[in-house]
Amino acid sequence: SESFFDKLNSTKNLVSVEKIGVLLAVTAFLGHLGMIAWNRNLPILIPFMEDLISKNYLSAIYTPFSILLYYEVYLLILAIPNSITKAIGKQFEIISLIIIRDVFKDLSYLGENSFDMAHPDILYPVMIDMVGALIMFLLVGIFYHLNRNKIGLQQVKSLAKFVKFKKLISLLLTVIFLALSIFHFFDWINILITHDYTTGKRVAETGFYQQLFTVIIFADIFILIISFMYSDSYELTFRNAGYVISTLLIRFGFAVEKPFDLMFFITAIAFGVLLLLIYRYFVKYTRPINL
Repeated sequence: SESFFDKLNSTKNLVSVEKIGVLLAVTAFLGHLGMIAWNRNLPILIPFMEDLISKNYLSAIYTPFSILLYYEVYLLILAIPNSITKAIGKQFEIISLIIIRDVFKDLSYLGENSFDMAHPDILYPVMIDMVGALIMFLLVGIFYHLNRNKIGLQQVKSLAKFVKFKKLISLLLTVIFLALSIFHFFDWINILITHDYTTGKRVAETGFYQQLFTVIIFADIFILIISFMYSDSYELTFRNAGYVISTLLIRFGFAVEKPFDLMFFITAIAFGVLLLLIYRYFVKYTRPINL
């Protein structure tokens, strides 16, 4: 299992997956643009397309973003064995990208005339997402700034065994990720067939991430428990437990409506930033040995 994970995480494989992801994103983007053009000019040829596809070209931007987000999730899973902090940073990246993607979706709802653009009830969700995305972008930058330099850590007993265990967890998460992707793809198709837009739209967009982050929470807790076998560091245990709380807040964010989802997401990242700041202070100034 370890050698299989190393193949998945190899530079050659990551480059191949990245190329496939970009190709799919470009293809989906062009395909979506084509369907919008068809719907705007020849809707009578396929009557049901008018209900399925927006007539605003901006809505096509949402599609490649969604595909690229799946690639980011893949990188998140592969980051777990290398660094828990790097993995939590990937989680923060993903939710910030989801929100900036939602900005494009919100803009596509505005319409193409100045009256709609000036309507406060329509502009409100757009402005909320834009401000929220900027705040998250700033916090993610601060998080990586705090983690830019490695600080001395206490030696972890049998580190190789712990990394091997985390690789196994990553492989299991990869299988679950693929299973969830397939399930929610067919669920999305079913929503399109039944035209269940009002009740199914929110579920189709967030159900995948709700379930994914639920699985990640349990994986993080499992890793946290096993880590006690390899390290007795108080600050490391506290930090890793805090990361689980950040993931839990992200999961809650997918279960609520706007603007409360942004409140959970921003709180999750802010908590992670403060947690890492205090952890680095703790390690640097309170431990006299090999720090």
